[in-house]
Amino acid sequence: MLKNYFKSAFRNLVKNKSYAFISIFGLAIGMAVCILLLLYVKHELSYDRFNKNAANIYRLCQPQHPYQAPQAAKLLSDNLPEIKDSARILVQGKTIVQYKDKKYLEKQNAIACADASLFRIFSFKFKQGDPETALQQPSTMVISENIARKYFGDENPVGQVVKLDNAWNLTITGVMENMPQNSHFRYELIASLTDADKIFGSESMNSWGWQNFLVYFVMQDRFSQPAFEKKCSELIAKHSNSRPNSPVVKFSIQNLKDIHLYSSHFLGDIQPQNSITYVLIFSAIGFLILLIACFNYVNLLTANATTRTKEIAIRKVAGASRNHLAMQFIGESFVVLFMALIIALVFVAVCLPVFNALSGKVLSFAALMQVGTILEILAMVIITGFLAGSYPAFFLAALQPARTLKASANAGKSKLNFRKLLVGVQFTIVIILICSALFMLSQIHFLQNKELGFNKEYTLISEVNNTADDVEKYTALKQALLKESGIKSVSIASRVPSDSLTDEGALMPEGQTEWIGLPFVHVHYDYFETLGIEASQGRLFSSKLKSDADEAVILNETAVKKLQIQGNPIGQSVDCVFVWPRSKRKIIGVIKDFHFESLYETIRPAMFVIYYSQCHQLIVKVNSANAKNTINRLEVVCNSFYPDGVFEFHFLDSKIESLYQNDRKTFQLMGYFTALAIFIACMGLFGLGLIMMKSRTKEIGVRKVLGASILQILILFAKDFSRWVIIANIIAWPVAFYAINKWLQNFAYRIDMTIWPFLLSGFFALLIALLTVSYQAVKVATANPIESLRYE
Repeated sequence: MLKNYFKSAFRNLVKNKSYAFISIFGLAIGMAVCILLLLYVKHELSYDRFNKNAANIYRLCQPQHPYQAPQAAKLLSDNLPEIKDSARILVQGKTIVQYKDKKYLEKQNAIACADASLFRIFSFKFKQGDPETALQQPSTMVISENIARKYFGDENPVGQVVKLDNAWNLTITGVMENMPQNSHFRYELIASLTDADKIFGSESMNSWGWQNFLVYFVMQDRFSQPAFEKKCSELIAKHSNSRPNSPVVKFSIQNLKDIHLYSSHFLGDIQPQNSITYVLIFSAIGFLILLIACFNYVNLLTANATTRTKEIAIRKVAGASRNHLAMQFIGESFVVLFMALIIALVFVAVCLPVFNALSGKVLSFAALMQVGTILEILAMVIITGFLAGSYPAFFLAALQPARTLKASANAGKSKLNFRKLLVGVQFTIVIILICSALFMLSQIHFLQNKELGFNKEYTLISEVNNTADDVEKYTALKQALLKESGIKSVSIASRVPSDSLTDEGALMPEGQTEWIGLPFVHVHYDYFETLGIEASQGRLFSSKLKSDADEAVILNETAVKKLQIQGNPIGQSVDCVFVWPRSKRKIIGVIKDFHFESLYETIRPAMFVIYYSQCHQLIVKVNSANAKNTINRLEVVCNSFYPDGVFEFHFLDSKIESLYQNDRKTFQLMGYFTALAIFIACMGLFGLGLIMMKSRTKEIGVRKVLGASILQILILFAKDFSRWVIIANIIAWPVAFYAINKWLQNFAYRIDMTIWPFLLSGFFALLIALLTVSYQAVKVATANPIESLRYE
C-alpha cells in the first residue's frame, strides 16, 4: 500500500510540474529560513550553559550597570552565608603586550585581571597548567590557544614572560582552550589580581567610587533571592561610608544563563549582548514564513483538486475508504516535504556564511548533525506535514463519487472562499513584515542622523598609554600635533561620547545634607572645545587657570536640575567624592546637554573634572580636507613621542554607529526575510492564479464573445483578490502597531508612529497581488475566444 502511495505521489508531481515546483520550492525556502533561525535561536539560548554550575552562578548588578567596587565581593562573601564562592574580573581596555622584541595591540575586552577562583567557578578547559593554581601567585597570567599560537608558535608558552603596557611583567602559568563562542565574555589573556594593590594602588583598591569590577558568586542551592539582594544593598550601604546620607543603591543578582539575553538595559556591558526581544522576533519570523509556505501548499493542492477528482472517484468506487484516501494525501504531503527538506538543507549550507556575516554569529552546518537538532527538524517536518496535509487530505477524500464523475470541473469551487482566506492570511503576514521593516528603517535612520549636541565629524580617537608623571610629555605631543596643518584641536579624557557613564561619584551642594550620586568623566583642557560642546552658563576649563585642575567642576544641565541648586550655580561650592578622598570644588560652568551615551538612554546627569592620570583616550579634531594624509602624519608624530605605544585611530562617528549595530543587523535580516516572505506569497498566488484561470478559461471566452474588454476582465479578477488584501490590511495594521510600539520602547528617543508606513505596506501588498494575478489574467484574456470556448 505504501509503495502505491509513493508511486501515486510521484506520478502526480510529474503530471503537474508547475504546481509541484511552486509547492516544493516554496516549502524549501520556508524550511530553510526556519532551520537557519532554529540554529540562531538555539545558539542564543545556549549561552553560558556549558558551565557545570551555571544554575548556581550569579552576577552582582546595580540598577544601570553590572560593575562594582573592588571590595564588594569580599565584603559580601565574608558576611553572607548564601555565597559559596566568589570571583572578580577587571576588564582592560586596549593593551600593548610585548614578548621579546615583538609588540601586539590587543583589543578592548581581550585582556582581564581576575581572582584565582575564576577557574573554580567557570568551566574553562586547560591545555597546559593547573586551573586551580594558575592565578594564585602574583604577576601570573593565563592565555588562550589563539594567543599561544600568535605569540609563541610552536614554542612552549608556560614559563615565558610577557610585558603589558611597557610596565607589567607577567609569567604565563597556563594555556586554556579558546573560550566558547557562546560565553558572555571571551577573554584571550587573564592576569592575576593577587597583587592588585601594588599594580593599581591600595587607594584605588579600597575606593568605593572605582566601580569597574565584575563580581560573580556561586550561590547555595536554595536561598531567597529578594532577601539576599536586600542584604547586599544594606551591607554595601553600611560600609561604603565615604558618602554618608546617600540613598541606598538597590543591588540585584542575575543568573549566569540570563546574562546574554537579559542585559540589554545595562550600560557598558563586557561585550554587546543580545536581547530576548530579537530572539522572539526571529522565532516569529521563521514560524510565519513557514506558515506562508504551508498555506501555499494547501491552496495549490485544493485548487488543483479538479485534476484528481476522477482518480478519487474511481478509488472510492473500487472500495477505498475515506480514511485510506486521507492517509494517501497526507503521505503525498510528506513526500513533498521531504523533497523540500533536502533542497532546504542545500539552501542552508549555501546561505549560512551570508547569514553569519549579517547576524554577526559563527554558526556551523555541523550543528545540524547534533541529535537534538535532528529531532527538532524532524518534529518540524512532521508537524508541518500534518498541518499542510490534513485539510487537503480530508477535503479531497470527502468528494462524492457520483457527483465527481459527472462534474469534475466544478469539484473544488465550493472551497474557493477558503483558499482566498488563506491568501488573505498570507498577505496579513507579509503586510506585518513590510510595515515592521519600514518602521525599523525609519528608526535606524533617525538614530544615525539625530542631532547629538556635539560635533562628531572628523573626530579621531585612539588609546594612549600614559602615566600620572608624564603630563609634560602629553603637553609636548599636543603642541606638536597642533603645528600640523590638518589638525584643529587636541585633548584627552577617560571617556568619549558613545562610552558608558559607569564611573560613579557623588556631590553635595552647599546648604544640603545628602549626597547625590552622579557619573563623572575625567577630562583635560580643550575637551569640550574639541567636541564642539558649548557652555550655557559660566566657562569651560582653561589651562591658564591652574586652579581648574584641583578646584573646579563642570556640570551638564541635567545635573544642575538633579542637584536642585538654587539660583545661579556658577561659583557655588560642592563637596565631591570620586576615586580619591573627599574634596571641595567650585562649579565654574554648565554645559549644554548632549547625548554622551546611546539613544537607548535619556541624557543622564554628569560632572566633568580635570584629572590627567585617568585619561587614556586621545581625541583629535582634523580638517575634512586631506584627512587620510593627516591621519598618517598623526600616527608618525604620536609614535615619535610614544615609541613603545601602538596607536590605532578610528573616527568617533563610526564608534557611535557601532552602538546600533544589533538593530542594523536585525533590520538587514528583517529586510531579507520580508523579501523571501513576499517571494513565497507571490509564488503561491501565481500558482493559484494559474489554476484558477485554467478553471475559468471557458467563462472568460464567453465574456469576450459577449463584448467584455480585457480591462473589464482584469478588473473582475483584481477586484476579487483586492478585497482580501484590503481585509488583510485591516487585520495586519493593529498587529504591526503593537509589535513596533513594543520594539520602539527600547529607545529613549524614537520616531513618531505615523500612518505612512502602514499605508505604504498596504499599497505594496496590493500592488504585488495585482501584478501577480494580472499577469495570468492578461494571458488568458488576450487568448483567442474560440480556443477558450473549446477548452475543457
